[in-house]
Amino acid sequence: MHIDNLIEMRNLTRGYPESPILLFNHYNFSLKKGEFCVIMGKSGTGKSTLARIITWEKKVGEKMIYHKHEDISKYTDEEMQTYRRKIWIIFQDYKLIEYMTVKENIIYPLVLYGVGDSIIEAKYKKLQQKYDITHLENLSVKFLSAWEKQKVSFARALIHEPEFIIADEPTWNLDREHTQTIWDLLIKSNQNWNTVLLITHDIHLVNYLKEKHQIRLEILG
Repeated sequence: MHIDNLIEMRNLTRGYPESPILLFNHYNFSLKKGEFCVIMGKSGTGKSTLARIITWEKKVGEKMIYHKHEDISKYTDEEMQTYRRKIWIIFQDYKLIEYMTVKENIIYPLVLYGVGDSIIEAKYKKLQQKYDITHLENLSVKFLSAWEKQKVSFARALIHEPEFIIADEPTWNLDREHTQTIWDLLIKSNQNWNTVLLITHDIHLVNYLKEKHQIRLEILG
């Protein structure tokens, strides 16, 4: 077992209740600190399920998934809350809070965790220019374009400096120009020492990342 493993799955076995076919059959996987790992596969191969297992939205048996050598299935409620704070997911449908402004959405994780106002403001200002959102910050997110919403989603994911980021099909509904910008943001995030787990079915994205950056490719199905 590698000392730098953030996540390790050992003999993961899981299926669907209504199907005799196993989605994962003694599957092994690890995510190392500082790594950019791409999970690729067709629809139905378990890509998003894998992410939900990592976040414990979907539970599995004992001794199947570990965080820094600790069996997640044995975490107390408090330990699970602490663990989940170390992860942030960039969703394909953003998961922004429609009635909140751009700024309120971005700082929400810090507010939720009781971080002080001065620290919140300092962290927000670091992201303000990086994501070109100053002119948007007081707008309700319901008025934003898909591209602007994904930028806000990225900023929200990074503001509390998570241990690792899961990006689940983050460019599925963007045009080619903005899609490439998101790809570059993922690369830059990893270069800034954010561990990245990217879930995709897009071969163009994978080829672009291979050309521009060092990645590890894991293919499901």
